Amino acid sequence: MKNLYLFIFAFSFTIVCFSQGYQFGIVHNSNYNFSIVAVPDFDATNTDISDIGFALMLPAGDADIINISQFNGRNWTLNQVTASQLTGVGLGDGTRDAFVMNMPPGQTILSHTQDTPFVLMNFDVTNMPSTGLIAFLTNTDPIAIGLGGAVDSFYNSNIDSTTTQNYFNGLVPGQEDFMFETLGLNDVELQNHTISVHPNPAIEILSVTSNLDVDEMKLYTILGKLVISAKDTKSITVDHLSAGSYILKIGTNKGYITKKVIIE
Repeated sequence: MKNLYLFIFAFSFTIVCFSQGYQFGIVHNSNYNFSIVAVPDFDATNTDISDIGFALMLPAGDADIINISQFNGRNWTLNQVTASQLTGVGLGDGTRDAFVMNMPPGQTILSHTQDTPFVLMNFDVTNMPSTGLIAFLTNTDPIAIGLGGAVDSFYNSNIDSTTTQNYFNGLVPGQEDFMFETLGLNDVELQNHTISVHPNPAIEILSVTSNLDVDEMKLYTILGKLVISAKDTKSITVDHLSAGSYILKIGTNKGYITKKVIIE
């Protein structure tokens, strides 16, 4: 019986250890600028990051990813695999280009707090797609499977001074992709409608003035955490929020508009 208890304890301990990990998310900053964040599900001091990788999918065509920031002084590498190259080997439906991001093996010492995102990279998307998604390629996507795991997401780190392992733990719910349609109204609509956010900076109340019907207002932190969601209103109370920059997503009868706002 004693051996049985020891086995159960060891098995439970193993599950706890391997349940620790990091989720990835896409955060829209402004216009065509984005961040990729990692969200840990545990507190840690002095983790040793070896290498990280993932693939982003964009609408096939001229869109490109540029101005990729470093991560703690380390450079990312980018390799594009076009939709036609994918279909040439029997993968994909010809509508998406893959952008494979890798931070080659090295060493970064990092401490973090549970559920607090940290930025892996910032980047810009060129040629401004107006439709479609920027999205993570999941490890279970037929493209990833067809490429033998070569474009899988991973986060190789030594989190407890033992061994380096892959601690990638999936995608942040709600941050798996971003629809380019939500970036704003088209030029013709903007000529016919006025949309303003005031006061900006705001202290107590943040309001929208528009001749469009405002269906909802959603306020996100700069790292993509939803902090306020309100329907059928043109104002929200923000005096309980920490000072800083936020992203306001405004839903109208003509589509979505995003604005960067500051709360003091």
